[in-house]
Amino acid sequence: MIALLEEILFFIFIYLLCFLGALSKDLMDTFLQKIEEILIIKIIISSLAVAILLYGFSDGLLERFNLKPFITLCYTMGLVSFEVLVRYSNIKEIGVLAEEIYQLRLTQKKDKD
Repeated sequence: MIALLEEILFFIFIYLLCFLGALSKDLMDTFLQKIEEILIIKIIISSLAVAILLYGFSDGLLERFNLKPFITLCYTMGLVSFEVLVRYSNIKEIGVLAEEIYQLRLTQKKDKD
């Protein structure tokens, strides 16, 4: 029971760091007037997605890094996840991204030939 409680607290710790990263990116964008309002739902969703990912890899990451770099990684991933979620928040933009990747691969294939 205590091990489960420790794991839950550890996940909350990771989530809060990711949340702070995403929130700081959103506040900076709001302050610089890139967006008009704070996007709290996108902050919550992007933080949760990256927190689940980091929690899943946390054993391996903590074997390689100390706690301080891990904390920095959690915060940075929160920043990055929010930017990705806001930038590619609708299907049209995801289609544009897929087309750019396809064109890049096509160009690389032509260069090899």
